[in-house]
Amino acid sequence: MASATVYRSALWETLIQYGAPPLILILGVVGFLLLKSLRQPPAREEPPATLPAVEVAVVKPHEAGLEISGDGIVVPYREIQVAAEVDGRVVFKAPECKAGTYVKQGTLLLSIEKRDFEIEVERLKEQFKQAENSVKELDVEIENTGRLIELSQSELQIAARDYQRAETLFGSNAMTQAELDAAKRNYITAQTALMNLENQLRLKQATRQRLASARDQAVVLLQKAELDLARTDIRAPADGVVVEDLVEADSYVRKGSAVLVFEDTSKAQVKCSLRVDQLAWLWAVLRRNGVAAADAQTTAYAVPKVPATVVYESNGLQYAWSGILDGYEGLGLDERTRMVPCRVMVDNPTSVRMLAGAAAESRAASAVPDRAPPALLRGMYVSIRIHVSPDQSILRLPARGVQPGSKVARVRDGRLRLVPVEVIQTLGDEAMVLASTEILRAGDRVAVSPTPFLENTPIARTGEGVPVQEQLIP
Repeated sequence: MASATVYRSALWETLIQYGAPPLILILGVVGFLLLKSLRQPPAREEPPATLPAVEVAVVKPHEAGLEISGDGIVVPYREIQVAAEVDGRVVFKAPECKAGTYVKQGTLLLSIEKRDFEIEVERLKEQFKQAENSVKELDVEIENTGRLIELSQSELQIAARDYQRAETLFGSNAMTQAELDAAKRNYITAQTALMNLENQLRLKQATRQRLASARDQAVVLLQKAELDLARTDIRAPADGVVVEDLVEADSYVRKGSAVLVFEDTSKAQVKCSLRVDQLAWLWAVLRRNGVAAADAQTTAYAVPKVPATVVYESNGLQYAWSGILDGYEGLGLDERTRMVPCRVMVDNPTSVRMLAGAAAESRAASAVPDRAPPALLRGMYVSIRIHVSPDQSILRLPARGVQPGSKVARVRDGRLRLVPVEVIQTLGDEAMVLASTEILRAGDRVAVSPTPFLENTPIARTGEGVPVQEQLIP
């Protein structure tokens, strides 16, 4: 009896130890399912549809001309190597003939010994006088010979009449043969005298031509000697600066040897390089001006003479000179940069003006002239602004409205669409673009805020655009 009781107790303990956990788990699952079947699902409410908001700006027409920008460096308009044109010793060197000195055109810089050339001039003057006197003497002789010829012609006429009369008398037996022969002899003698005088006249006329040629040659030699005498003075060929002086006083120079290097500062030029797409606007100007077919070959290698501004920046201030695009510097593209070298000419390098700007307004106006460069100097690194008036309508919009790939997000009728444009240039925070009126026109709005959803929205590729809410910014 006692053993049966122990057995039942052990059985219950085993059942409780192994059967209770699964039973509790089953009861929990049944209770969870029962409670879930009794719970009602909450009502689902759709959130109100809201359109994405984008900031937009109005596209405006660009009324001013197009400005083509580039960089350049100032080079001399002319750098002249002045050489001695005669041999001789340098007897005078002016104080202005020093490197770095500015001189006016015609300033005497060097003088070469003149005495030999002065003597040569005097000798040739005397030679000319002698030749001139010889010609005058011969002119008198020619004139006298001409008068003698006139007298001889008169004597010949008298002798001819006497001979004719003698023949008549001889035919009527009124004159002897001896008298006829004497008359004929006088006639022949008069002819011979006239012929001799005419020969003398022709000889003297030929001699006069020879003497006149000698006189003219003396004139040429005198002019050459006077020119050599004038060349003993070496003067400044233009307004400019002596870059390098190569001789000193008492030095002996040979004809053709360089004595100084001179820079012409009457003008200045700037070497710059333009991209082919920038030159396309200049080529369009040539075509718009109606180049004749006969001039096509010439103008094919020319650029239009359009105005340009040369700008130099120093200490936060910008100084400008007026110039003109003068032409190509050579021909074709540079093999290293793939750009076209061009040249800008500045006719008045000393006419400088200051460009308006925030930096200029923040400084005292009285201090600007003292610190401005006095002229456009060689070696200055400058920027070039070439002014072109295109015949196409250009649009202006904020630069941040241009998306990668030269596209803008246009907003029309509340729908945003990405459209392609041609970006001409960017000036500050504005961009100049070209586009057909179907794609973009003045008065349209473009998004200036980021629009990352546009590229991934299927409706953007259907041509209808993405609905958006506009927020116009000033």
